[in-house]
Amino acid sequence: MKTSRILFLIVLLSVTTLLSAQEGKFGYIDFNGTLRLMPEYMEAQIILLKTQSDYREEIERSKQEFERQYIDFMLEQDYLSPSIVAKRQKELQLLMDNNAEFRDKVQSELETKRNELLLPLKNKLMKAVSEISKEQDLDYVIDTGKGAYLFINPDKGVDISEVVYKKLGIDNIPDKVVEQGQPVIMQNSDKNGK
Repeated sequence: MKTSRILFLIVLLSVTTLLSAQEGKFGYIDFNGTLRLMPEYMEAQIILLKTQSDYREEIERSKQEFERQYIDFMLEQDYLSPSIVAKRQKELQLLMDNNAEFRDKVQSELETKRNELLLPLKNKLMKAVSEISKEQDLDYVIDTGKGAYLFINPDKGVDISEVVYKKLGIDNIPDKVVEQGQPVIMQNSDKNGK
């Protein structure tokens, strides 16, 4: 009987210890919202917009060229031999296919450029979050910007946003990340003019 009580106490202590060990100290921050507040983010956006503008101009030029050739073809087709009509139709189809392929390539290149510009910023932000998490002895950090957390107890968690903002030199600080236990989802237009 004594052995079973001792065993029971050991199991009870183990479960209690395990449960209390799982209750770690956590922090929270809106990762993408903070990313958009970084001064370097605006610089990256300007570069991306300039690149998009350059591509848009080329796409428009190609579109106008296609339309010009199509109108010319439509006006002339009744006076052309069937073999020339077929040749011109193939040329127009090829031009249309090339334009579509170019638009797809532009989308891919813009996404690559965006990732290339934002990766260093994301790494810088992750480094700041990591350093502050270690300084504040946090077990983990929740990203409130994902919208996956229905409730965060601000009495148990630590909002590390302001400390991260200071570490990154961000001046335009939003009011809150969590309000009454609910994650506040930052909009692109928040304090950033975006």
